[in-house]
Amino acid sequence: MTKKFLAAALLAAASTATVLGAGSASADDVHQIYFAYNTDNGYVNGHLQGFSHDTYQVDARGGQVMIVEASPNWSDAVVTISGPTGTLSYDRQWSRVVLPCNGSYQLRVSSPSHQTIDYGMSVKID
Repeated sequence: MTKKFLAAALLAAASTATVLGAGSASADDVHQIYFAYNTDNGYVNGHLQGFSHDTYQVDARGGQVMIVEASPNWSDAVVTISGPTGTLSYDRQWSRVVLPCNGSYQLRVSSPSHQTIDYGMSVKID
């Protein structure tokens, strides 16, 4: 009887753990930015519904300078640049950031209001 109870308790615990871990995934789709051969820049564009975001990633080396500009300049979107050491920049129009170390850097374009936004963003690594 004790073995049956223990087996039932273990099965119930395993089922509970499975149910608790089965929530919806909230991970962002991250789009890699690749530069054309022999260039130091790239361009992306997109469309955001209100209160949403797009995330891009670029790999770079420490000491390089990342320059991010909106094209055309927008006033309703925010670009957040983060990397291995945390958030480096949070701006509305453009950013010029010296990268602290080698690694992958994420650029998150977000719409902090209810407005729909069409955006373009150029990324340059010097």
